[in-house]
Amino acid sequence: MTILTHNEWLDSYILNKEFSLKAGISSNAYRYWKDGEAAKFDDARVVFLKKENILPKYQAIAQTCTNLAGMVQSQAFCKYTGLASSHLTQTNNSCVYHMLDIIEVCDVKFVNLKKFYDDLQLDYHYHIYIEKCKYFGPSPLEKKIKLSNGICVGYY
Repeated sequence: MTILTHNEWLDSYILNKEFSLKAGISSNAYRYWKDGEAAKFDDARVVFLKKENILPKYQAIAQTCTNLAGMVQSQAFCKYTGLASSHLTQTNNSCVYHMLDIIEVCDVKFVNLKKFYDDLQLDYHYHIYIEKCKYFGPSPLEKKIKLSNGICVGYY
């Protein structure tokens, strides 16, 4: 089992839960595959399967699974950026929610981290964090992008 960093995109993975439901197999079947490769984010239970290591007889089913390119699990996004998970709920009316590309697959929520970087016009090597603007230092000391009147993205 590979442990993914909180900012590692799921470009080459599919959601195991979705795949096993579509294939009609046990969600633990991947454990018995020769050369099967699985991954999960640190402190998470959700398992992802590497697309290229899916057994040949299941490749057609794997192709029908949701494309997770640029995505990270919402839990990983929150840990990476320091954002409270309540901001990822539509009914909470957070300004951040409307700026993110959020999808849900089999009750697992994903955030498109790559698109967020692209929208902010930031290089992918920057580490980002989201918090109230009042907690940021003066501009030359801390780099920030204002998302709303109260929320900013810091990067370094």
